[in-house]
Amino acid sequence: MTEEESAIFLASMADVIPLNGDKTAISSQIASSQSQQHKYFETKRREALSRLSDDLSVIEPVAPDAVISMKSEGVQQQVFKLFRQGQYSMQADIDLKGYNVPRARELLFDFIQRSLSCEYRNVIVIHGTGVHNKPFPALIKSCLAHWLPLIDGVIGYHSAPREWGGAGALMVMLAKSEKARMNTRELTRKGAHLR
Repeated sequence: MTEEESAIFLASMADVIPLNGDKTAISSQIASSQSQQHKYFETKRREALSRLSDDLSVIEPVAPDAVISMKSEGVQQQVFKLFRQGQYSMQADIDLKGYNVPRARELLFDFIQRSLSCEYRNVIVIHGTGVHNKPFPALIKSCLAHWLPLIDGVIGYHSAPREWGGAGALMVMLAKSEKARMNTRELTRKGAHLR
């Protein structure tokens, strides 16, 4: 700025009075909003976890070496076949060996939620064979077979191929996010014009 431009600017700003805004009110509102949001998510988490019973009388025991599998309606048969064969890469994993049932349930739920928020489609849950588990063998594996279908976003699972843990691990298929679904629709629509 030239001296003349600077003088004009200062003259035009002479009657301006700085605002004495209360910045603490804004930051306390933000903190309150974040606190409310945290409470909301914790309430939703507790509700979701309450659906995943840790009452062993409702958990159907699964044999330690059993191959277990579940596919939701809407999952294409060919897609699930490739999934079962381990043709899709696993994007994350969690090891639940050695945890008690309530803690394994929390860790599993939180892991699935994080994976969904990262838009992962295929993850692996290591549970071990649990041959010596009490009160029955394959306790965590049995719980997983009961819990996974009850968790929103889980659309299938299958025992892992031998190189990924075999009967001691489960591959879990997760639903696409709404954003990913829209991208797929857009690509499909654009591809239809190329034919």
